[in-house]
Amino acid sequence: MKTPDPRALPSTTMRDTLIAVISGAIVLGFIVWGIMTMSDKDPRQNKLTGTIVAKNYSGESEREITYGSKGLKAQETDSGYSFKIKVAEREEPYEVPVAKVLYDSRKVGEQQTFIRPPSEQE
Repeated sequence: MKTPDPRALPSTTMRDTLIAVISGAIVLGFIVWGIMTMSDKDPRQNKLTGTIVAKNYSGESEREITYGSKGLKAQETDSGYSFKIKVAEREEPYEVPVAKVLYDSRKVGEQQTFIRPPSEQE
């Protein structure tokens, strides 16, 4: 029994080649269209800047449990840090949770930028 030549490719017709090229162009067009429509939004629209009017620490901590190749791992993290930030366009201040490092580095009266809450995003 003779084995076929591994370098021999089956012949394709001009019709098959044309269908493949047109299909590829359509898929590429959809990808470009998706990128263009997703990049229309300005990410700065969802950020607010205001003045810190109060710093709050509730004393809460979270227990974070992770599972990996070395088994279960638990660690305590402080999560009760937040700022009350007054924005000029709104009467009542926003309650913004922050990390301990940011909480320690900022003072009342300083400016802080934060992401608008999901319920108010455009």
